[in-house]
Amino acid sequence: MRASLGILLCALAAGASAQDRKAIEAGAELYATHCASCHGERAVSAGVIFDLRKLRADERPRFDKAVADGKGQMPAWAGVLSAEEIDRVWAYVRSRASD
Repeated sequence: MRASLGILLCALAAGASAQDRKAIEAGAELYATHCASCHGERAVSAGVIFDLRKLRADERPRFDKAVADGKGQMPAWAGVLSAEEIDRVWAYVRSRASD
């Protein structure tokens, strides 16, 4: 019984990882299309624009607000990107995080 539970937990973890990878890959495509021209290829900032890799996991509300409403020279993406697409961009940005 205990071995079956371990196998089940491993299978669930593997499924979540595959989902995470898909979200990151989709986010990478969205990032390349909508964000890379300012925030840098692969989220590597040239130093002029905020380096998204510095966003911590607990800064998701900050990210959501900036993406939705825009900030400084950054346009508002609300209505352009869906909530699901913003989630995917966040997954990509977090995959590149420096923390």
